[in-house]
Amino acid sequence: MIALTGCSALPTGQSNGDGSTVSDEQISTENPSPGATGVNQTLRITAEETTGGSEFAAIGATCPRDNFTVGSAQHGAVTIGVDTDGDGDLDRTFDETHISGVNNNEYSFDVTLDTGYTLEEGDAVVVRYPATDNPSESGEYEIEVRLNDQQTETVTMTIE
Repeated sequence: MIALTGCSALPTGQSNGDGSTVSDEQISTENPSPGATGVNQTLRITAEETTGGSEFAAIGATCPRDNFTVGSAQHGAVTIGVDTDGDGDLDRTFDETHISGVNNNEYSFDVTLDTGYTLEEGDAVVVRYPATDNPSESGEYEIEVRLNDQQTETVTMTIE
């Protein structure tokens, strides 16, 4: 687990020239203030043995019920990419033409994709979801991140 305080969405990493950047952090938010609405939440998960060798087909997250609110997002508003060599640049990016579905409920989202890209162990998969409302109270909150429904990690976000 990793706890973050005051981190920004994607801009803490390096840029690859098209505005796509990656952070070493597993989760970040453009606004960690209590009660902030419509916040970009960026999640990063590194492909492990369970997902290496499979097509990159889905990424999602589940926030604690009754704390975060996850709204709907248009395909073109979701940013997705893969840092294949760990240098901080998104080496592969996927746009709305690769997204086959963006589904949410009040506390989670799932993005399904048709990328044709085979994940390799060590690939850092990054998704920025643009429609999350922060909890009304400061604290640390555990968020579950899923990759291809085969790999799950729990990360901690700090709301200041």
